[in-house]
Amino acid sequence: MLATVVVAILFATGPAHADIYTWVGADGVRHYSDSPASSRAERADLPGIQSVESDPDALQRLQDEYQAGRAEDEPPDSRRPELVRPEAGRTFRDARGVVPISLTIGGEADLRDGEQITYYLDGSPIPESPTDETRLELANVARGSHTLSAALLYEGRELRRTEPVTFYVQPPAAISPLNPDSQSGGGDDGGENADGVATAPPAGNADGAPAAPRFTPGSGGAPSPPR
Repeated sequence: MLATVVVAILFATGPAHADIYTWVGADGVRHYSDSPASSRAERADLPGIQSVESDPDALQRLQDEYQAGRAEDEPPDSRRPELVRPEAGRTFRDARGVVPISLTIGGEADLRDGEQITYYLDGSPIPESPTDETRLELANVARGSHTLSAALLYEGRELRRTEPVTFYVQPPAAISPLNPDSQSGGGDDGGENADGVATAPPAGNADGAPAAPRFTPGSGGAPSPPR
């Protein structure tokens, strides 16, 4: 329709009316022209032609109306994506490199018709993108520092993107502290951990000298003598 209106405007800029002449040639064919090319030419009696005033602003108005119509179809400005997980600076210790992702759009967890999400890990879209999921898990994420961002798409077109969130992936700790809740200067007394399980006192005495080896009853015998 836009092209039709443009063509109409172009025609409207030409002369509204001009004299037209007609005559019958030697071959019996009637001719029409804007100038009398034959002595037998006479003004043609044609129906009245309606003139249209040219409107140089018509095309701009059509374009404005078109853009306004598109704006009505787009999600409101409140539909902004926000990464809830992973949290900025979070460290994940998982042997499989699993990182959970959670996203909200304008505070909502569900997408609306026409909306999709593209997730970017270290600047590259993940293979599952674009997707309709706002909760998923990444697996086999390599050890080290990473960034994650998410883009909201509407009918395949990107509207908004979150700021990148930096997180870290590390392997599980190989050795846990024997008594992580003990306080310095606590002597040789044992205690309980966060789960209420009794813990043995730390090896060594108050002077820092190594203590005798210990073993857990029922482990299959006494410990090997020190080498």
